[in-house]
Amino acid sequence: MVLIDLVLTVFIAKTLFFAFGVFRSRRIGSLSFPDNSLTVSVIIPARDEAENLPACLESMMKQKAEFCEFIIVNDRSSDETQAVIDTFAMRDNRIKSIQLTEERSGNLRGKPGAIHAGIMASSGDIIMMSDADCTFPDGLIQKVTCYFGNEAVAMIAGFTTIRAESLFHHMQDMEWLMNHTLASAGVALGMPLGCFGNNLSIRASVYREVGGYPEIPFSVTEDLLLLQRVAHGGYTILYPINGENAVSTLPCKDWKCFVSQQHRWVRGSDALGWKKHLFVFFAIIFWGSLLFTMIQGDYIGAVSIVGMRILGDCFLILPALTAIRRVKQLPWVIPGMIFMMFIEILVAMLLLKRDVHWKGQTFR
Repeated sequence: MVLIDLVLTVFIAKTLFFAFGVFRSRRIGSLSFPDNSLTVSVIIPARDEAENLPACLESMMKQKAEFCEFIIVNDRSSDETQAVIDTFAMRDNRIKSIQLTEERSGNLRGKPGAIHAGIMASSGDIIMMSDADCTFPDGLIQKVTCYFGNEAVAMIAGFTTIRAESLFHHMQDMEWLMNHTLASAGVALGMPLGCFGNNLSIRASVYREVGGYPEIPFSVTEDLLLLQRVAHGGYTILYPINGENAVSTLPCKDWKCFVSQQHRWVRGSDALGWKKHLFVFFAIIFWGSLLFTMIQGDYIGAVSIVGMRILGDCFLILPALTAIRRVKQLPWVIPGMIFMMFIEILVAMLLLKRDVHWKGQTFR
């Protein structure tokens, strides 16, 4: 009983800590700021994205924003990506393209280099970054610009939802929701734990001031390092929980892709330093105590530990789910939390692997 009480105390403390951050992020999400005349440049890196780009560009064209430009960076594609870009550019003069033909080295390898090239060709006051497999809700750009109406704000991170059709997709959606919720709470508490680069915006002036990706060490999770650089510079970052500035993306199609994605996140999380070890500690506490109670034949204790974990996670995720107006996903919450428990075992195994394989490229 002492062990169970200790585990419950640890996880209740963790839940309450992040719950306070969620409360602050929800409040930020409901704020409104003065109208402004800021211009926006949306940067979309695309490598062999001919299949996904049309939906992305269609959603961009629906944005009622004359004060923006869409810069699609064709990063050494071997498919019809450029032809797709050219077709849409003829329909909307806000769409522009850049073609990168050579492999890059150093800090600008992979996606960071493609994003940087797009930023260097941009003219907007605000740089908004997303991915070729994402779609934008109507009014997204106006909402993001609204937050930047507060002149102190340097960066805005937003939520990403999964376009789910199967059980596997819904489980990924729940994982993304939990990751976003914890990351948003962390920012609200002054502890930047992460963000997602497919919905990230920064003032162009701030990007230049912090040196941009040329001055940031290379990472397979370049968004996290940019977030940390801005935070360490003392700038104001918002990560509002609000469905109006949430984008939608495609899930991993199969387990191979999913494992590669998890591995990329695991390796990128090295940048968190001691904070990463704290999350590892929580996982060890959970699985260690669960295994111990099972060995001891204390099945009531085991059920209590699992139940506590699920209730704590639901306590965090439900306010975020309602704030981004996705109540229809409620039936998937508990299965999703159970799914995430077992993903921790996969993550532990992936810690042993160094090379990251992602979208046809290998990074060390």
